[in-house]
Amino acid sequence: MKVILTGATGYIGSELLEQAVAHPGISSLICITRRALPEAVAWNPKLKVILHSDFSTYPPELLAELQGSQACIWALGSPALKTSDLELRRSIEIRFTHIAAKEFSKAIAPKLDGCATSFRFLYLSGKIIKGEVENGLLEIQTTSKNFEVSIVRPGGVLVKDNMTPDMMLRALPLIRIEELAAAMVDEVLGVSRELER
Repeated sequence: MKVILTGATGYIGSELLEQAVAHPGISSLICITRRALPEAVAWNPKLKVILHSDFSTYPPELLAELQGSQACIWALGSPALKTSDLELRRSIEIRFTHIAAKEFSKAIAPKLDGCATSFRFLYLSGKIIKGEVENGLLEIQTTSKNFEVSIVRPGGVLVKDNMTPDMMLRALPLIRIEELAAAMVDEVLGVSRELER
């Protein structure tokens, strides 16, 4: 499956990148990013990096490069502790997300007509602004053909190799970053749907 990933240089996004590149179900991964990826992963032949500075616009040549994609993992966000400007956060977390979803639903999803699956837009929700983003995405889903939205809303996300005992994790709204990323990759590939059958 050909998958689009945003936010690949962030905390959760970098783990998503690592796991998506390693997953045999993903044949091609396109990272749309504002800055270059670390060399440790950028060399991978499965990976195509598109440097894109303005997430409020998707020119035809960019959309052409994304054609054939069957899913997008949207992990683009602004860390709450690093960005106190609420308007900037709203622009990054709401406006950019909705613009991308609308563009993908118009330019990519219709071309999957007749395929076994719809285009999947997997959104990694953050805190504070989440409801407005999620409602907007669900609205786009209802008005679009072949466009399916999934929303992941984790509680606390623990860093890799965190020593918190599993027993404590079950009692608190916490998840290990590698487990979250694995679950998100499985969701975008439809693994969870296959297990339900």
